[in-house]
Formats: sequence, structure tokens, C-alpha cells
Amino acid sequence: MRSRRVFQVLCAVGAICMTTMMASGATLDVSVGPGFNFTPADLTIQLGDTVRWTWAGGFHNVESGVSGAHDGNFRSGNPTSANGTIFEFTFDQAFLDANPMPGNVYPYYCVVHEGVGMIASLTIDEPLCPADITDSGAKNMPDGAVDVFDLLELLANWATNGPGANIADPPNDFVDVFDLLDLLAAWGDC
Repeated sequence: MRSRRVFQVLCAVGAICMTTMMASGATLDVSVGPGFNFTPADLTIQLGDTVRWTWAGGFHNVESGVSGAHDGNFRSGNPTSANGTIFEFTFDQAFLDANPMPGNVYPYYCVVHEGVGMIASLTIDEPLCPADITDSGAKNMPDGAVDVFDLLELLANWATNGPGANIADPPNDFVDVFDLLDLLAAWGDC
């Protein structure tokens, strides 16, 4: 009976925390110009990060694609020479699902200066999903989703170093509230 009450309390706490602690990504900066370059030219980001391009000189834009062919993934708009102009774009799971690219590499260029080498790329590094610990109840078989089976497995291993212990904590730690909160924050597809 006590374990059922603990389960109910944990689910309530998790639901509250899930609405307030959704994971948010970092914001990474890229300079547009001066000259004919993006700095850094090649950037690796994490899923959920936002890239902020800031104009530092020149007449430029940011356009996704290769060899001057826009692919429709993201675009800052028409070229501008207004220093300090900012274009931000968040690369989340919905973007990745709607715009798959080999290796999660997204090339982009300045439409005015692509011919003189103003090109760059960003790579979205999909993190492993430590909260995905089960496959519909089969222990230790990730299935690409954090769902009720993962929650049940985590709760079944509460206070042990079993499945779920490494979601939020150092390796070989015990399953605790921090693992539960991270599991709930990762709820859905990995």
C-alpha cells in the first residue's frame, strides 16, 4: 500500500515538474561577415539548440541549401547590410523530422556571395536518449520513445542501480527523483 502511495506522489510531482522543466537548448552565435564568411563556418549543435546569426558587416543573408539552391529548411530573408541584424532558428525534433538530411548536416550560404565561398554548415548532434530504457516492457531494449513502459521500469528499479539509474546521475548511482524528473522531461519520441 505504501509503495502505491509513493508511486502516486511521484507521478503527481513528475507531472508538475514536466510542465515547468521542459528541456531547453543553448543559443549558439554565428557571425555573418564582415567579409565573405560565417564564423564559425562549421558548427555542431545539440538537438533543441538555437543558432543566432548576427550581421557584423557586409550585404548578406542566411539561406539553407547547397550550390545556391535553396532547400526550404531555413532562411533569414532578403540580404541586408544592417549591422546587428539577428536571425535566430531553433533546431528541434520537429524540424529534424520535417527536414531530414544525411548525417543531420545542414549546409547554408549567403545568396549574394555563395559564388565567392560564403558557405557554411551546421550539424545537429542527436543525443543518446538515456531515458529510453525499455521496448514495450522488454528490459533494456530501447525503442526510440520515452513512455509509460520506461516509467514503470524506472519505478520498479527505484533506489537500485538498475535500469534508469543513469538517466540523470553519474553511472552506477541509484534510481531517484532526479532520474524520474529527467525521464518525464524526455517524455515522447527520442
